[in-house]
Amino acid sequence: MAEILNSLSAMKPEWLEEALTEAGHASPPVAAVEVRPMDGFSGAMGEVGIVSVTYDGDTDLPPEFVAKCPLDDDLARLYNSVRLSYQREAGFYEDMAMPLAAASGMGIPKCFVNLFDPDTHSATLLLERIHPATKGDNLEGTTFERMHTLVGDLARMHGAYWMDERLLEHEWILDWHAPTFLLGLPFVRQAWVDMRETSPEHHPDDIAALVDEFMADIEGWLERFNRRPWTFLHQDYQLDNILFRADGPVIVDWQTPMRSFPGDDLGWLLLTSHNDGTLAREAELLEHYRRELAAAGGPDWSADDLLEDLAWAAFYRVSTVFVVWVHAMAAGERGRPLRRWEAMIEGSIAAAQRWQTVGRMKAHI
Repeated sequence: MAEILNSLSAMKPEWLEEALTEAGHASPPVAAVEVRPMDGFSGAMGEVGIVSVTYDGDTDLPPEFVAKCPLDDDLARLYNSVRLSYQREAGFYEDMAMPLAAASGMGIPKCFVNLFDPDTHSATLLLERIHPATKGDNLEGTTFERMHTLVGDLARMHGAYWMDERLLEHEWILDWHAPTFLLGLPFVRQAWVDMRETSPEHHPDDIAALVDEFMADIEGWLERFNRRPWTFLHQDYQLDNILFRADGPVIVDWQTPMRSFPGDDLGWLLLTSHNDGTLAREAELLEHYRRELAAAGGPDWSADDLLEDLAWAAFYRVSTVFVVWVHAMAAGERGRPLRRWEAMIEGSIAAAQRWQTVGRMKAHI
């Protein structure tokens, strides 16, 4: 049986041939394998690389794959055991990828090899390389037409799995009771203290007071999140996780799926990925989402129903998105990663104001 790799550098032709054959792909002998890092990617938990393959014979298998495996590092293993990132991604490709693509029309990479060990929380995945394609960029935004497509695909996914109890059968689909959220609470609270001490100018007074309410009862708020109408979420649906090829967008990085209220997916896309052009037409995007959600099996929400869900999403995001930025600042990071998180803080505050989050959440405080 093909072993789970502890480093992509350990991938050999014999391993790849064995792994592909065990996964049901008729692989000819593999003559050579070259692994190179993916440009622009650095992971705290794992490696991502491009695998180029030379086959000794004719085959329909692709000449390149995207490969993923955890870092061979004790801290990374600990983080993976809490976040369950590889369990979630392996579970998604095992149970959900194909039916979700069929139900929503969403572009999802094909998975060729999916090895997961629940005892070590480690995995090795070989995925379709989406190439040629243009990577989305949160800092640049995208066209209204592309954003319209992304919103429609998301609505169809949400509608297809609306309150679907089959999701409860999969342990890898987390909800707000999951250890990944509960164990992180001290870090969130401390980051807010640091944020207010070092950068009080970021949050307007009414938004800061709302975040204070969240910090005072995070456990209670997570329970309230669980009680909202739910569906299947990507939970990190934003332009940096989207590739645009000629036939449409492809969504990558399925390490964070969960059951939750749909506004968190939609809200995250909009608050991270707007530019001036798409923001000016946000009302059209929200109307498009409502129509597609109902047509795909979800509720026939009014515009106010959707704004209520988005207000909850902005409340959660404005109360947590600064955590990574605080840690990055403390670590002396600079450049695009820091600008990206800074933009997310600004986007969450602007969204909270735009979607009337302070006024709407007062009814629940």
